[in-house]
Amino acid sequence: MRLNYYEFPEGVDPHTRYLNGASNKGGHCERGHTSCRDCTVCEGGWSECPRYHCDKAETLICGCSVTTAKKLLREFGGRAWTEHCDRSGSCFEVTQIKLGKNNSRFKYNHHL
Repeated sequence: MRLNYYEFPEGVDPHTRYLNGASNKGGHCERGHTSCRDCTVCEGGWSECPRYHCDKAETLICGCSVTTAKKLLREFGGRAWTEHCDRSGSCFEVTQIKLGKNNSRFKYNHHL
């Protein structure tokens, strides 16, 4: 099994990280609402509301695709990597995801 990770560089603001897939850790409504129940704008909840602003977000995206990791590397920099795990769940290898390279592995099942 392969798990891909992307870490934003320092200086990327929380709302930008949130819009690009990072987990939300706190925010607020620009209209001052405490929930979306009485709001006429965001029927789909705060995650779809254009007036929601994220104040705190994770710097690490876990479980993204290699394509997403490369897109974020091109746009923001930072670093991305793949953890290769065996069937018992222990990690046996970590490889960096690099732009302009093929990140697939020949004979991947050999290690399993």
